[in-house]
Amino acid sequence: MRFSATLGVLLCAAAAQALAGQRVLFDDGRGLAVRSWEVRDGVAVLVLEEGGTLRVPAERIVGQEYIADATPPEAPPANTAALAAELQAGERWREVAGPFADLVAEAAQRNGIDPALLTAVVKVESGFDPFAVSYRGACGLGQLLPATARRFATKDLFDPADNLEGSARYLRWLLDRFGGRADLALAGYNAGEGAVDRYGAIPPYRETLTYVIRVLDGVGRLAVVP
Repeated sequence: MRFSATLGVLLCAAAAQALAGQRVLFDDGRGLAVRSWEVRDGVAVLVLEEGGTLRVPAERIVGQEYIADATPPEAPPANTAALAAELQAGERWREVAGPFADLVAEAAQRNGIDPALLTAVVKVESGFDPFAVSYRGACGLGQLLPATARRFATKDLFDPADNLEGSARYLRWLLDRFGGRADLALAGYNAGEGAVDRYGAIPPYRETLTYVIRVLDGVGRLAVVP
């Protein structure tokens, strides 16, 4: 698998448009700047930009938008583009995948993706915790949302083999959708393919930029034999 040699340029260009925070949108048309927010038992807990927290019924929130920031996020490691651009054969990913290495290898082979890439995704997503659940409801090793799991025929999100297969299918689908561009496929895995379509590039979301950098850096570290 070959990664785009222009990855470093793309990441830096996207980082220049990075976002400082979010604005939560309410059903009455109002917006509120927040540092972060999450839903707990039907209640949205908002960490306010100016400090403090606010709790509101989750159904009051209808969306969110991002606020531009002149300060870019941390720059990607200098070697990220080089490591990702020329993926070499290696087996160090097996050490990270541990007891799930054979399942990773099988899912990756069936879907035509490099096992180091799938390993790096799972490492960043869940730290290889098969029972991980995010505050957004993403589950299992590859942190699949229930809707995504249904799209890719994943029946048991907490079954390692089933989850890895669904994650690999989704990643393969994203790679095909974005012309083999691993950076865009990973951005789609994190933010949704619709966000990549809207921007025609890695969306300028701080979380997504950081995610792409972490995964591709991990791929290089796992795949390059010293």
